[in-house]
Amino acid sequence: MLMHDIGLVKMFAAGRVLFTLPAGMAAGYGVALIFGLPALVGIMLGALPAFLSCFVVVDSTASRVAARSAALYVPFALALFCSIALREFRVLELVLIILLLFIQFYASRFGVWVGDFGAGLFAAYLVGLLLPLPLTSFPVLALIFAVSLLATVIVRSAIFHPNAYRSLMRSRRAFLAWGTRVLEASADVLDESSRDKRAHVRLRRRRSQYHEAALIADGMLAVPGSGATGETAERLHSLLFDTEQAIDGLARVAHELASAGAPAEVRAGVARAIRLVLERSGGEGHAAATRLLAWADTSPEVVADARWANAVHRTAILLDDIAATADEWRSVRRSLPTSGEGVPFESPVVLFMGRPAGATPILNAELADGGMSGPWRRLKVSPALRTAIQAAVAVAIVEPIALALDGQRFYWGVIGVMVVLAGTNSIHDRVRKTVNRGIGTVIGGAIGIVLVHFVGVTHPWITLVIVVVFLVAGMYGFTRSYAFWVIGLVVVLCQVYNYSGAFSDGLIVYRLVENLLGAVIAVIVSAVILPLATGRMIRRAVIRQLATVRRFLEASRGMGSGPESAAALRRASRAIDQATYQLESVMKPLVRFTSGGGSRRDDRTRTALVGVASTLRGAAYRGERHRPLSDDRATSLSEIVDVLGGSISGLSEAVAASGPGARATPASGAPVPTPVWRSSASLLTALDEQLADSGDDVLLSYRLHALMRVDEAMAGLAPLYGMHVDATAPRTDLVERRAHITAGHVRRRFPAA
Repeated sequence: MLMHDIGLVKMFAAGRVLFTLPAGMAAGYGVALIFGLPALVGIMLGALPAFLSCFVVVDSTASRVAARSAALYVPFALALFCSIALREFRVLELVLIILLLFIQFYASRFGVWVGDFGAGLFAAYLVGLLLPLPLTSFPVLALIFAVSLLATVIVRSAIFHPNAYRSLMRSRRAFLAWGTRVLEASADVLDESSRDKRAHVRLRRRRSQYHEAALIADGMLAVPGSGATGETAERLHSLLFDTEQAIDGLARVAHELASAGAPAEVRAGVARAIRLVLERSGGEGHAAATRLLAWADTSPEVVADARWANAVHRTAILLDDIAATADEWRSVRRSLPTSGEGVPFESPVVLFMGRPAGATPILNAELADGGMSGPWRRLKVSPALRTAIQAAVAVAIVEPIALALDGQRFYWGVIGVMVVLAGTNSIHDRVRKTVNRGIGTVIGGAIGIVLVHFVGVTHPWITLVIVVVFLVAGMYGFTRSYAFWVIGLVVVLCQVYNYSGAFSDGLIVYRLVENLLGAVIAVIVSAVILPLATGRMIRRAVIRQLATVRRFLEASRGMGSGPESAAALRRASRAIDQATYQLESVMKPLVRFTSGGGSRRDDRTRTALVGVASTLRGAAYRGERHRPLSDDRATSLSEIVDVLGGSISGLSEAVAASGPGARATPASGAPVPTPVWRSSASLLTALDEQLADSGDDVLLSYRLHALMRVDEAMAGLAPLYGMHVDATAPRTDLVERRAHITAGHVRRRFPAA
């Protein structure tokens, strides 16, 4: 469970509902019995504060969770009063729905407290529309809210108080467990029997999941109270980074050997070494490396081919690195305090709901620059205001149509608008969410109808169990697929309508139609009102990723500055990882067609930049130099950074100019000069040829080779964006050079081998 729910974010979200929802329902039921209200009213109103607190209120300390949950009482009471008081004023009631939905979306701009207020207003107002009660009952209804919130605060404070230290430790265990899975998949790929693509697909998927676990654990270091502060946090950050690179390096070697058709004996030898570490522990890495080298010296296939010898040498170095990191993990675990004050570490990785932040930062940056299309391009609005305006317009269109279809339940169309716009950024996201909502409604309706006919209204306790179980299951599956949440919600609604006497088999069909009506209108409004072209978001994400690569190059100027330089490279590499994660978040949801064009260019860009991020992680991995660079080498390195960085800046400008209408001809009529990618390969090769076989020179050589691969990958992208690639730049074959320096590295690390 830890591996598939890193930090147990989903489990705790579901657990909060499991324990808090019954407490809130019981509190509402008790108050309703005391004051003579229908039991169903008490249960419904008691469930709302408990559920909304679980869904909306997530914070770093128990005191803030309690305070934010208690503060929900104000919007609940205010909205419920307005809903009941305005029942006779139908037009005003409908207009107020539009205003409250606008407030809900716009309030998020002003922080979590105001955002909670907006969410509470809209939710309580909708619930008030369902209650056929007079205004004189308001004091009792408000008391139900108060008692339910009190029960919610007590349960959450007693059982589910936040603990950043434990979350960090759970993330660490998940990270190490995924590392084991990556090693297992690496050994499987090397097996003689693994000739199909499934083993390679499994390895690729596990490497991706392992990398995400590393990012989450790194982001957890910046959470207040995680226990890691100062040097301890930096040490843990370095250890997470080095462990990932050692294990992922072995996975790359395994993939390369299998893909290149290495002899069975070579693959089997490397697989045996990896399995020795798996069967015993990471601490056996040095012994496994020594055995592997001893076997390689007597293997004709390894001795006769430099490619296989290089792969074996790389494997030995990485196995030894795993042994070193295993020892370091034990040392860090003993010294890590269980609490910390303030923000202990500034990680480049920003988490949102337990995962690295995705497309939202891209959306914010694009809107801040006026990135909308059509007649709206000159406007600059915040994401919250943009969504609020779209929601208000969509609801204004949906309400009269929904009233004509089913006047009593017109709010289904309103909810369809709200849920599709919430948490989505692009039209593609909203279309996908609409489809998931439709699928979830159909499946949930089928299950709900069966349960209604099977249970009826004669077993209320069984019905309550069904309600809690399906809401908990829906909450757990929410982050995996929105359809899971809809299934659980629709099953619950079937039970509620059954007890209210309003259920029929055709009710779910009406709900599906009106929900999808609201969702479709929301999508159409998004495409017409304040639209943001997906292509602009893609270009923004690419430019941000290129900017992080440029900053990595600037950090690499100090490759000889000791531990400070090594730490700077690690942080710069993690910033690239964060930007790459955002790039993939923007690109993955898109619907692809086989027509090529811009879609094909986007795919090639993503593939190249993901590879660049992986390459630069390897460049930041190899530790620190013991001596500073000489003046002439520092000058050469600075020149390389200037040339490569300048070309990357030119590529960023070309990406920005690649949109529709961006390459306008100047007013003077002069042709726009074609930007040129200046390769730094010759400069990199010249500096690499000056290096000897010392440890410091080998480290620099590794990093120069990484920059060569970056230069080559970026040069491959340049023509896609209208750049001319400098044809005079030589293409350097690094195979023999890499094999030579790796062999030297092995001799120094294993002198007795």
